[in-house]
Amino acid sequence: MSATVNAPAQHKQPSRKGKRAWRKNVDVSELQQGLETVRDEIIRGGVIAEKPSAELFALDTTGSKEIQKGYNTTHKPLKADEILAQRSAIAAVDSRKRPSSRTTDGIVEPKSKKMRVSGKELDRLRSIAYGGESVKKDVVKVNEAPSHDPWAMEEKQLDTRFSFLEEKKHVREPKTLKHDPISLAANGKPLPAVRIPEGGKSYNPAFEDWINVLTREGKKEVEAEKKRLKLAQEEQERLERAIAAAATPELLSDDGESAWESEWDGIQSEVEEDSLNTKRPERKTQAQRNKIKRRKEAERQALHEARMKERARQQTQIKALAKVVEEKEKEKAKAQALALAEQDDSSDGDELLRRRRFGKAPVPEAPLEVVLSDELQDSLRLLKPEGNLLKDRFRSMMVRGKIETRKPVSFHKQAKTTYTEKWSYKDWKLK
Repeated sequence: MSATVNAPAQHKQPSRKGKRAWRKNVDVSELQQGLETVRDEIIRGGVIAEKPSAELFALDTTGSKEIQKGYNTTHKPLKADEILAQRSAIAAVDSRKRPSSRTTDGIVEPKSKKMRVSGKELDRLRSIAYGGESVKKDVVKVNEAPSHDPWAMEEKQLDTRFSFLEEKKHVREPKTLKHDPISLAANGKPLPAVRIPEGGKSYNPAFEDWINVLTREGKKEVEAEKKRLKLAQEEQERLERAIAAAATPELLSDDGESAWESEWDGIQSEVEEDSLNTKRPERKTQAQRNKIKRRKEAERQALHEARMKERARQQTQIKALAKVVEEKEKEKAKAQALALAEQDDSSDGDELLRRRRFGKAPVPEAPLEVVLSDELQDSLRLLKPEGNLLKDRFRSMMVRGKIETRKPVSFHKQAKTTYTEKWSYKDWKLK
């Protein structure tokens, strides 16, 4: 036998700092073994990993008779199964209805001949069969309304000693519990529990469907990235302005005071000097007072007229703005209606959700289900499972209005407990 030829064994070297040591102390036995395996597969008919599924697997629908025979020899069937498995040579009696023969012996009438009975005779026979008049009386008694309702709630007898207490109310279910869940769709239509996916999201899609889905999702991601970068830039500018405002030094005078403090002291001293130098005003005459009163009244009237003109101008401006806003709302509603019309209920695209009035927790976004060109596979054996069924069902229930949108709470607040030592150990007596 010829021994297997491997790479020459080398002594283990702890240090591999130079390239010479790398070339000298590298174990390539695993690579050599892999290459030999591939060569053997090529000789035998081709590499197994590159073959299609039809050449590797075969579908057996009949099963092996030898295996079944061996199983029957080791596992004896039950007696009941043997009896049921037996088949008689005589055919079973057919349970289907057949028309009876009209030939008779002259005594027995054929079964096809029906007996004609009048309505009065039929009522008499029924009364005899079901007990006659006594049954009618009992039926009348049964149909009468009972005097006692066993399912009615018993009235509690109030105790006079506790009449000042409020009655305990029974716990009742809310009315909305019986209502159908309201979906979060913008058009108000109920969404299906499992939406049919688009053709472009298949594991082996058509090129047109796949490129449409890829282009649409790519535009959405580009817009989201632009919005994120814009917000980050605004936040950075805001931070820089705050740092610059905090870093500006305050102007100080020679005495250590700030400039605005010294200026305020100078203004205050000037005001005090002016107040000392000015003379006290003399007493006004009645004519002067009337003149001042007329002047104030004229100023008040002019101010009132100016305010009324400004209010009228604002009212006209508000009406114009309201008309513009109403037109914009109509255009927005039309665009939304067109978008809803274009959106197919059978597709699993991002549905338009309405704006919720209550609750701050947002609905989680739908996962991005797009397969890139390098991820497309031509065989089911190479297909990798993606997505999370639990998250998809949870989001579907929230969108359909089955459950509320809440933030996950991993740790609930525990009740605060305080431990105190009783002072009963102080209350002791000598025996």
